[in-house]
Amino acid sequence: MTTGSDVRIDKENLAEHLLSLGYPSTPIAGDTWRTHVTAAGRTFPLLVRAHAGYLTFAVVPVVKTPEDGVRSAALYDALLRLNHVLMFAKFSIDDDLDVVLSVEYPLGQLDPSEVTDALTVLAHYLDVHYAELAGLLG
Repeated sequence: MTTGSDVRIDKENLAEHLLSLGYPSTPIAGDTWRTHVTAAGRTFPLLVRAHAGYLTFAVVPVVKTPEDGVRSAALYDALLRLNHVLMFAKFSIDDDLDVVLSVEYPLGQLDPSEVTDALTVLAHYLDVHYAELAGLLG
């Protein structure tokens, strides 16, 4: 990896850069790595995927959707409310009904500080909102 202001993060140097930040990663597909982020007093799985010109950092799962309809509705309402006030991140629901917290950055000109920002934003929002979301599960 080069040094200085011309450093750019791409698929070839992403794992090395994550490791340099203290996030050892395991490749799970040609464009996806698994690592972990610590926040809110616990460790969360973190997927990092380079695809379609973007780098996505996704905490999966933050929580799992409860089977109870009333509780799941309360969780979804909270996620919609939070998405209205979050900056640089979003909550979503995946195919397994896991709650996902993610950020995306364009890959073409991605510099190392943006990777740090992505990881910092995810940890911050987990610190601030995890207890509320977990509390809605019952």
